[in-house]
Amino acid sequence: MTAKISGSFSGASMHVLFVIPRFVAPGQFYQYSIGLASVYAFIRRYGVSVSCLNLNHESDNTYELLDRECAKRKVDMVCTGGMSMYWGEIEDVLVNTKRINRDLVTVVGGPIITADPELAMTHLPIDYGVIGEGEYTLIELLETLQRRGMPDTVKGLTFRNPDGQLVITEKREEIKNLDALPIPEYEAFGFREGMGYFKYAQQLLTLETFSEVRFAEIIGSRSCPFSCTFCYHPLGKTYRQRSLDHIFSEIDYLHKNFGVNVIAFNDELLSINESRLLDLAERIRPYNIKWTACFRVNDVRLDLMKKLAEAGLMFANFGIESINDDVLKSMKKHISKAKIVNALEVCREARLECSGNIILGDPAETTETANESITWWKENPVYHVSMGFIRAVPDAPIYRFALEKGLVKNKLSHVRNLPLINMSKMADKQYYNLVLKVWWWNLMNTYAIPGTFISTHRLDECYGNKHFYKLHVRCPFCGSEQIHKKFLASSAPNVIISCSQCFAYFKIPQKQAFPSDYSSKATVKNIVIKLAEAYSMRFFFIRNYRHVLKKLLKKLIY
Repeated sequence: MTAKISGSFSGASMHVLFVIPRFVAPGQFYQYSIGLASVYAFIRRYGVSVSCLNLNHESDNTYELLDRECAKRKVDMVCTGGMSMYWGEIEDVLVNTKRINRDLVTVVGGPIITADPELAMTHLPIDYGVIGEGEYTLIELLETLQRRGMPDTVKGLTFRNPDGQLVITEKREEIKNLDALPIPEYEAFGFREGMGYFKYAQQLLTLETFSEVRFAEIIGSRSCPFSCTFCYHPLGKTYRQRSLDHIFSEIDYLHKNFGVNVIAFNDELLSINESRLLDLAERIRPYNIKWTACFRVNDVRLDLMKKLAEAGLMFANFGIESINDDVLKSMKKHISKAKIVNALEVCREARLECSGNIILGDPAETTETANESITWWKENPVYHVSMGFIRAVPDAPIYRFALEKGLVKNKLSHVRNLPLINMSKMADKQYYNLVLKVWWWNLMNTYAIPGTFISTHRLDECYGNKHFYKLHVRCPFCGSEQIHKKFLASSAPNVIISCSQCFAYFKIPQKQAFPSDYSSKATVKNIVIKLAEAYSMRFFFIRNYRHVLKKLLKKLIY
C-alpha cells in the first residue's frame, strides 16, 4: 500500500507542527503519544518540514507556547489528537491555535475523531479530522492542499465544505503491511527527557528497586483479534502484526541511542502465536532488557511463562474484567474464571509479577455476580488486581448499548466526562452504593495484606519536592526482610509495596513509613473529597457536567 503522492509533491513548502496535549505537569509520567509519533515519522519521510511541541514538558501556558512556536517555525498546519477522554486537553490546543491565527489549518486524529466524527467536528475548531490510521491520510491531505485539489478525494477524512455541510470521505483501508511504516519519532517528541519519569509513577512498583530506569513503550501490532464489548479499536478491526525484524529495528534504536533498559509492549494483545512469542523472547534476551506485555489467560502455560521470564519478562498483565462466567460471556471475553485463576497461579509459580483489572457494571451484572468478583478480589490480594467500573467509551459496543437504552442523554457531556452510568441489572441505588464502597476500599487499600514495618530513614534525596525514605519491612507472604526506597506519593492512608522476592503486594501505613512528611489532615481531606466525588456520581447533573463544576471550583479556590 502506498500513498498517492504526485511527482510534483514537495513537502518542504509547508511547515507542520505536531502538538502533544498537556496530560500532566512537567516531570510527571504520561503515556507516550506513539500514534502521533508514527504519523510524524511517516510524513517526514516524504520531505515534509515538521516539528513537535510537547506541552507535557513545558510550564508556560498553551497560548504563549504555541504563539512562540508558530512565529519561530512559520507554521502552516497544527496536528494533534488522542483519545476521547482527553477532550478538554485537545480542545485547549485547538482553541489557542485559532486564537493565534484563524488561518492556521488544524488537523486532529485518534479516537476522538474516529469514534464520532460529527460530534468532534461540530464542537471543536477542527478543519480536518483523520478517521482511522493517519499516516497515508495526512500525507495525501498535504499533497492535495498544496496542489489546491479537492480534499473529498482523500480517503479517511472528515471536514466541512464551503456550505458548512459535514463531509465524510470514503473509508480508508487498514494498513496491511505495518513494516512499510518507519519506527515512531522519539527525539523531537522529548522522549529523552521523559523516559525516566516512569520509575516512580506508581505504575509498576517493582521498578522502584532498580538503580536506574530508562523506559520505553512499543506497539508491535494494531487492533485485536477479539471484540470485547467494552473495547474500542480506533485503528481498525483487523489484527495486524509488525514483523519481529521491524520491531527489533526499533529496539536497536532505543537501546543504542537512549540506553533503554525497560520496555512495555503496549499492544492490546502482544501475540496469539506461541512460536512468535518464543522467537521474540530469544531475540530480546541478549539485550538484557526487562519487559512487560499483555497476555490472554487462555494462552498461559507454565513452561511458556518460565521461558519468557528467563528472557526478561517481568510483568504479565491480563484482561480479567470479571470472575463470574456469565458476565464474562456477556462481555464476549471467551475466557472463564478457571482460566483466570490458572493464569495468575502460573505466573506466580514462574516468578512473574502479574496483575489485571476487574470492571463491574456489565449489562449482565447483578448484585450476586458483582459480589462473586468482589469476594474473590478480597481473598486474593497477592495479585494486586485493580477493582473499578466499566465506562462507556465511544464507540465501544457498550457505549452503543448505553445510547440505545437512553442512558447517555447528551453525547458531548458524556465524552467530556466519561461518567459512571448504571448499565447493569442492579437498581441505581444498589449500583451507586457499590461505587461508593469500591472507592472506599481502593482509598483504604482494604484488599491489601499488611506487611511488617521495621524501620524508616529519611534521605536527603528528593523526587520533585518529596523526600525519599529507606523503608525496612517484612513481606507477609514470603517472610523476607527487605529495603525499599519510597516517597510519599499520595495522601492515601497506606503505601503499597511490591515484594522484591515473591512479587506479592502488601501495605504499610504511610504514617509509619513517612513520619516527617505524613499529614493526617491531608489524608482525611483526600478521603472526604474522593468519597464526596464517588457519592455525587448518583446525581445526573454532576455526572454530566463535572468538567464545568471543576472549572468553577478551580476559579473559586485560586
